[in-house]
Amino acid sequence: MATSAFASIPEGGLHSRITTRLALRVVESDRAGHIVAFPKEADLCAQLGVSRSVLRESMKVLADKGMVEMKPRAGTRSKPRAAWRLLDPDILSWQAAAGPDAQFLKDLCEVRLAIEPTAAGFAAVRAADHELRRIATCLEERREAVGSPAIDRLIDLDLAFQAAVVEASHNPLLVQLSASIRGPFRVALALTSRFPASVRLGLEAHEVLLESLRRHDPLGARRAAEEVVGLAMLAVEKGLRSARRPARKDTK
Repeated sequence: MATSAFASIPEGGLHSRITTRLALRVVESDRAGHIVAFPKEADLCAQLGVSRSVLRESMKVLADKGMVEMKPRAGTRSKPRAAWRLLDPDILSWQAAAGPDAQFLKDLCEVRLAIEPTAAGFAAVRAADHELRRIATCLEERREAVGSPAIDRLIDLDLAFQAAVVEASHNPLLVQLSASIRGPFRVALALTSRFPASVRLGLEAHEVLLESLRRHDPLGARRAAEEVVGLAMLAVEKGLRSARRPARKDTK
């Protein structure tokens, strides 16, 4: 429920903490299909235990990001997700912090599909030998980590492989776009890395990608990267179905 965003105070400075709490309330309400009509300023200050200056500063941040609108006498209301600055790093972080969401994760996969195959194609042409060695090292370490109970380690290596490929494209815009979704990407991997079959298939697709990079085959690299993201999309669907499935009750 949307009110869960007010249940605890995130870490950080006061302004950052209040901004995050308000943002999470907007995110969670949007997922539930609701518009937030925030209380009057004095009431919201009392609810949050902050001064008007702190509240106004936080609301201004959200307004600048397209998440709320403030009108005289009408008060402050949240705006629908389509109005948000969706590539803003804070908004991406807040959506990730709110937990897995079907539409958000599907959108994330589609953004990856726009970035990673293009980056892989450029990397096949531009990657230096030391960059190929780095990509190979990431893949070898990831291969060794398969089956380990340390899911966080597997996720770190998956992210490292993907970052190394994008950086080998030598396109700073692609590098920055990829870096901007790394936090949400981690959330998706936390969901999909629980399925051994998905992990194995993803590893095989990464191996094909590496071989295409070594052959300096841009079309092969693009196809392999598309396969990587396509498998991730299937794994996300599987993870979301699993999360929605009610727990089985023991029968006697």
